[in-house]
Amino acid sequence: MKKNPVGTLIVLVAAVISILAIFLPFYTVELFGEKISASLFNADGVQIIAVVWLAFIVLALLFALAGKKALVLVFGLLSACGLFLSYFVNNNELKELGDLGSLVNKGIGNTLTLVGGICMLLAGIIYVATTKSE
Repeated sequence: MKKNPVGTLIVLVAAVISILAIFLPFYTVELFGEKISASLFNADGVQIIAVVWLAFIVLALLFALAGKKALVLVFGLLSACGLFLSYFVNNNELKELGDLGSLVNKGIGNTLTLVGGICMLLAGIIYVATTKSE
């Protein structure tokens, strides 16, 4: 954190929000007295995608700690694009369910995915803008 402590702190906060978004419930389904919730990390078939988004987030944070501003921006943009993609694809699938979609409630992970994507995007840009070149 010797190059840009404020920018690194912003990236850290954005990374924490984004990581929480991946692990918190994205959807909750309540049917016949049973309540099932799924996060991006434990949903069927998308664990690999969640691991890739996690890797991008962690790499953005690690490069912020190392002071590599170009790589912070690249991995910040990649993680933001991934989170936006997950948010919009999953919400579009919910709209396609029609009447069954009323049984599915959006969880806090759904909202945090969008917030985390915005935070990672802004954090990468702020980090690059506030880091002085040597």
